[in-house]
Amino acid sequence: MPGKILGIDINEDYIAAVQVAVGLKGFQVLSCASAMIDEGKGPAEALRELSEKMDLKSDEYIVSLNSGNISYHNLVMPFKDPKKIKQTLPFEIENLIPFPVEDLVIDFNVIRSAEQSEILAIYAKKDIISGHLETLKRFGISPGIIDIKPVPLILRLLSMPETPDNGLVIDIGMKRVTIALFLERKTALIRNASLTGENISSSPSDPEAVSGQTLDKVAGTLALYIKNTLHSFSMQIKRKISPEKAFLTGVGSRLPGVAEALAGQTGIAFEKIDLGKDNKIHMDAGITAQWKPALMNNALSLAVREFKKGHGFNLRKGEFEVKENIFKSIKEFKKAGVAILIIVIFLIMDLGVDYYYLKKRYAAAEQRSSDLFTQSFPDMKGVKNRISVITQKIDEMNSSIALLSGNTTGEQKMIDLVKDISQRIPADLDIDVTRITIETDKATITGETDSFNTLTNIENGLKSSPYYDVEIEKGEDAKAGQGVEFLIELQRIK
Repeated sequence: MPGKILGIDINEDYIAAVQVAVGLKGFQVLSCASAMIDEGKGPAEALRELSEKMDLKSDEYIVSLNSGNISYHNLVMPFKDPKKIKQTLPFEIENLIPFPVEDLVIDFNVIRSAEQSEILAIYAKKDIISGHLETLKRFGISPGIIDIKPVPLILRLLSMPETPDNGLVIDIGMKRVTIALFLERKTALIRNASLTGENISSSPSDPEAVSGQTLDKVAGTLALYIKNTLHSFSMQIKRKISPEKAFLTGVGSRLPGVAEALAGQTGIAFEKIDLGKDNKIHMDAGITAQWKPALMNNALSLAVREFKKGHGFNLRKGEFEVKENIFKSIKEFKKAGVAILIIVIFLIMDLGVDYYYLKKRYAAAEQRSSDLFTQSFPDMKGVKNRISVITQKIDEMNSSIALLSGNTTGEQKMIDLVKDISQRIPADLDIDVTRITIETDKATITGETDSFNTLTNIENGLKSSPYYDVEIEKGEDAKAGQGVEFLIELQRIK
């Protein structure tokens, strides 16, 4: 993941740049600035001015180009495989242009896919791309992606749940307006037109200023273009288009009352964009003071652009594709190696801690086992092979569960003897049995009852059993002075 990302928006009127850092809670804006392109000033001069306002050095760069240098076409392809579309698209575009298709860089996004694919194709002349790359190179900037405005801005808006599925983004420049339509949460149409004769400001160096053009005249020109564009596209795709909201940005969006005027003339709700209010984008107070949403929205949307396949456009391809820098790869490999080493160290530490506590639990379990063995077999102290002793005792116990002889059925075992004893002692007698010992040929019952009369009743109940002979071995007053202590021996009848 890159440490710093710089988004650079190159326009006819100005250049804006926003630098962000990616964090767990979203994006932190580190710096932002803009430089106007006045008469006699080109992109290189504006970039130099920009570099004096902020540090342009970053880990990743993403650039968007002036929409006036890009051409757009909505096409229908007879298949939906992106590879086939990519192979066929140059031949389709060749029929639409008056110069060789080899001079173009082409990209596309699929708008809708069924039996056929509706696509939005874009292309720019290679000399335009190479010119911008050369200018950026002078300032140490090599963008990995060259997108087109206002697509990154649309994608950012669509990442917000409150954005409707269908809407417009209107970018009003000094001399040009760009209209982008998104349908079913995908960019479906991009068109731009010149505002010659309707310039928003007579002073490009002062974007806050407005010219003597009346608001109604500017809004009327824009509203008419919006209506005509939507109507034409609706006829082309043979579907009704109903934008739920229009989002306004660009230098011209600062014109007081322009959003309200456009809403009144188009019947569409307009809202000015301010990406600085996105709850996943954070700005300190110092950055907020420099933040100009109308100029910097698109640059910020570039800096926070998601890297997904088919997510936006990229004109840096073919001969302009970024070649992998071996030194950068080694640097990234070293960074990854350090990160992996740290993870391994933490894993080893974690395993060490787990082993320490496991060893302690094992020692505690061993002590408990030893104490339990000593309690169970007090005459076996010092025996090392406790498992052997326990196994032997279990075997002896199993052998003691022999079938009862004599008058039994042959299927009754010692458990039957216990059951018989329980059933022959009346339940209503006051008796507290403290111990029952069952051996192969006899059983003894030790306990306490309330009187000698109760003890006689117990004896009489047990004597009715066909399995054993009953003998009172002990019957005396309890030492505590209440009740009678007894010991009854039951001798198996063989």
